[in-house]
This record gives sequence, C-alpha cells and structure tokens, in this order.
Amino acid sequence: MKVLLACGGGMSSSILAENLIAEAKKNGNNDFIMEATGTEEVGLKMQQEEWDALLLAPQVSFRKAHLQKEADARNIPLIPIEGILYTPMGVPDLYKLIQKEVL
Repeated sequence: MKVLLACGGGMSSSILAENLIAEAKKNGNNDFIMEATGTEEVGLKMQQEEWDALLLAPQVSFRKAHLQKEADARNIPLIPIEGILYTPMGVPDLYKLIQKEVL
C-alpha cells in the first residue's frame, strides 16, 4: 500500500510517516510505503506515481477542497487526519483508519 501525506512540509509529518511505517511493520505489513510532501507538490507526485490514498494533515485542512479534486481524479480516498490522531499515541488508530479506507 502506498500512501501520500499532504502536509506543510514540516518535521512532524516526516516523523508521523516513519511511525506509521513502523506500525505497519508491527502489523505484518512490510509493503506499506508512505511519503510526506507539501500540499503544493501533491499534484506532481500523483502524476509521477500511483498512490492508494491521500492523507491530509490537520494543519493544512484548509486545502481539503483542492486536494479532494486531486484524489477524485485518481479515484483514491482523501483521508483527513484528526488532530488527536496526528500524534505518536494516535498512530495505531490512524493506521487502522487508513486500512479501513483503502482495503
């Protein structure tokens, strides 16, 4: 599974991506790929590669309408992340949410 995380391009998104990859491995999913990118680069990333889902970091939720169009054009889910899940403690529940939305 390949997931693109749309964010402000900051450090917290990279840490979240690393934690989600670790959570996937802990659950036996060694094929889980996640990459964080700024919201302005989402369109280009989606043109260059196939993705199974697009996550939306809470700090860029104001870009949801624009990014929904990108996700809809590729028939993949856009998953807004609630602030409570955008923490190390929220990673297990966020991973479950991604699984539910994609599979």
